[in-house]
Amino acid sequence: MRFAFPIAQLPLWAAAAAAAAVAAFLVLRFLERRHEKRLCLFVDASLADRLLPAYTLRARRPLAWLTLLGILFLLLAFAQPHWGKKWAPVTRTSRDILVLLDVSSSMTAENPPPTRLDRARQKIESLLESCPADRFGLVTFSGEAAYMCPLTLDQGYFRSILDAVNADTLSVEGSDLAAAMIEARDAFEEDAKRFGGNENNNRIVLIISDGEQTASDAVAEAKRISNNAVIYTLGIGDPQGSVVEFPTWMRKYVSLPDNELTHISKLDEETLSQIALAGNGAYVRITPDNADINFIRGEFDAIQGKTSSDTLRFRLINRYRWPLAAAWCCFAAEGLWLSILPWVRKRRLRRMEGTTHA
Repeated sequence: MRFAFPIAQLPLWAAAAAAAAVAAFLVLRFLERRHEKRLCLFVDASLADRLLPAYTLRARRPLAWLTLLGILFLLLAFAQPHWGKKWAPVTRTSRDILVLLDVSSSMTAENPPPTRLDRARQKIESLLESCPADRFGLVTFSGEAAYMCPLTLDQGYFRSILDAVNADTLSVEGSDLAAAMIEARDAFEEDAKRFGGNENNNRIVLIISDGEQTASDAVAEAKRISNNAVIYTLGIGDPQGSVVEFPTWMRKYVSLPDNELTHISKLDEETLSQIALAGNGAYVRITPDNADINFIRGEFDAIQGKTSSDTLRFRLINRYRWPLAAAWCCFAAEGLWLSILPWVRKRRLRRMEGTTHA
């Protein structure tokens, strides 16, 4: 059996339910005491049985117990207990989010710390947590682009691919944003052929890069891909620039003077903004907190998701209707008892009169 809340929170919910039950008991007891006090305004309670033969406090006690029992069943219905299993279709509403991650040597710059690539991973992780129902895919690019992870709902698999990515994943140096977008467009077309659906109102491309490009025209390619998806860009880095050293393995094969073994890598916000504008999306610069991801998440909310049904799955059945029906029966029994209470009193009065005559 499980409930609507995580099983780890069971003690907390049980304590809250117990507190609600105790509060209801105290309220009911207060109302009964007030009822008795009102009666005492006319006659002492100890004389009520002799002066009012048909009256008895015991006849009203089931009302309080039925009310309390109904509240307990109602609380159980709110908890939505699940037990018993059946095959049921799983329906999801999701978007397709393809992340284009820059893994060029400039992403090893330590601005922001620890490196741009590490911070990019952190931002993607935050986005994954805020979009649990969406499909994610990953394209990495430097001087070339590679489709590393196909669009999938399996975030664990996506994370394993993401963790394995580094600045040495691709062998061609440079930063070809256009090649990454061509790879993204091909990925969407391939996914549409395999699973159907050609609509672009639920497709998103998120480019995470410092914006430096050394080949092709990324803005022109963004205009082409806008027919397939909306493009958002997240700028990683500092417009003032940061020192980047060439990797050690390159120094073994390329002979360069010491003053050319490093270069300044700057965040190119203009290029990233133009790409986002051409792709009908938006640009945001990285922030120390999650304000950037919250902004992107808010933009995603405006994009309509698609409804899809997975294969049948063996799932626990939500049995909230049973305690809800029990609560309804308790409250109905309370009303019924109130309606027959005068009849009970009349019957008790006739019985007492018959005993007196005898």
